[in-house]
Amino acid sequence: MSLRVPEVSADSVVAVRDNLSELAGRAAYRHRALARVNPLDVALALPHDVYSLGLDELVRGATLDDAQLVGRRFLVMAGDDAVASAEIARDDGFTATEGPFVAGTARAIAVAEQDPATAEGDYEVRVLRVPALYFMALWLSGGGHETDLVIPMDPAPAPFSGGEKVRPDELLGRLAELARRRLEFDDIG
Repeated sequence: MSLRVPEVSADSVVAVRDNLSELAGRAAYRHRALARVNPLDVALALPHDVYSLGLDELVRGATLDDAQLVGRRFLVMAGDDAVASAEIARDDGFTATEGPFVAGTARAIAVAEQDPATAEGDYEVRVLRVPALYFMALWLSGGGHETDLVIPMDPAPAPFSGGEKVRPDELLGRLAELARRRLEFDDIG
């Protein structure tokens, strides 16, 4: 399997590193993983584009083609460990996060690399997220040459399981049902 990542400019790498250094230096971050690692030992890995779908789009029957590009994300590595993610939003905003989706990204990549069914394909690494459902998945885009593959990340909301390969149509059907329920619940208040 060939996993492709987007080309990254030197300027964007410098911007991410500068932002990470600034965050790690804040007093509020002194107990976070970013502040505990030596900045010289940190590497940026696996750049990938982040796409987003909203609840209304899902309920209307969105496809993966309807997902909006919202940013570019990197895994922040300290040795072999993913300790954070860093994202540059399309509006030039910056976020760095720690938590389950960081390790979930690394695990989803491992699942994809070990799956014999994907060994012959050529895929672009992406992430799909539905913020209102606290849902993130590794999206391996076949670019029209291969069938797209989607692997939800832990903590995945039921009925998903982290690391489970899901066909895009099945994924979107399940997400649409979750979106309907969420919108109905929100309308009660």
